[in-house]
Amino acid sequence: MRKQGITLIELLIAAVIGVAILTLIATSLRGSTDSIRFVQNSQMLTEDIRTAGNLISDYLSTASFVYPPGTVITLNTLSSYTVRNPITNTNVWTIGTHPAVAMLQPINPGSGEFRFVMIYAMNRGWVTNRTPSSEIPERSVPNDNKWVLYIYEVLVNVDVANRLPNGLPLTIPTRFPIVSTPGGNSGKLLADYVAPNRFTVSYPDCLGFDEAGIATLVSCPTAPPTPLQAAHSSARIAFSLQGEIHQGGRDTRVPSNPLSFQAAPRNLAKRLSDITRN
Repeated sequence: MRKQGITLIELLIAAVIGVAILTLIATSLRGSTDSIRFVQNSQMLTEDIRTAGNLISDYLSTASFVYPPGTVITLNTLSSYTVRNPITNTNVWTIGTHPAVAMLQPINPGSGEFRFVMIYAMNRGWVTNRTPSSEIPERSVPNDNKWVLYIYEVLVNVDVANRLPNGLPLTIPTRFPIVSTPGGNSGKLLADYVAPNRFTVSYPDCLGFDEAGIATLVSCPTAPPTPLQAAHSSARIAFSLQGEIHQGGRDTRVPSNPLSFQAAPRNLAKRLSDITRN
């Protein structure tokens, strides 16, 4: 009687089956890892977008003046890559038309010291192609069409001769920087992976005054008066934000619906006398 044993063919068949099983396990593990990474990235992006929205709301709530729709603002020079408008490819922005919001924040109330702050969107590919490799955001070609949010800050000092009672300038500036200020000539990253055209800002109300000179809310005019003055400030601002990232071979918007925010500056003039020269 022939002794039973394992033949070479049987060994080969077993090896092939074993490799197939290992391949299926590896594929399953890789798929699970990709799914976990997808969820983690989505959660982190959602938190980043929410944090950016809350920060913008905080900036607006402490402003003494918010630039109304129709205002044309010029940032730095065209050669500065951190101020490039993704719609016009220039350093010129129209509030209410382009993805931006701008304001003046008091540093020492009544002193004439203010900080000009503008938050705006730029094309991610434009930025990463010009940002030093040691800085963020890092390059990601599939995400070149996404947006990033930048924040531009510069000091504004109002001399006594042109200062209103609440410290604001008689004429609100629209070109920055007014003078050369160290560290104030370029924008800084605020949020990454913003969905294109998903940073939108609206201005439901602007500052107005009743017959007694008490502050009230009025509809914002189509175009702000010239010259721009403290009485022309926006008084209520609404904006929305949504992220988008290319992962797993597709674009994913995070969260699934844009996050909505509203802000009302609490340092606006309360009376017409606050912004009227004696």
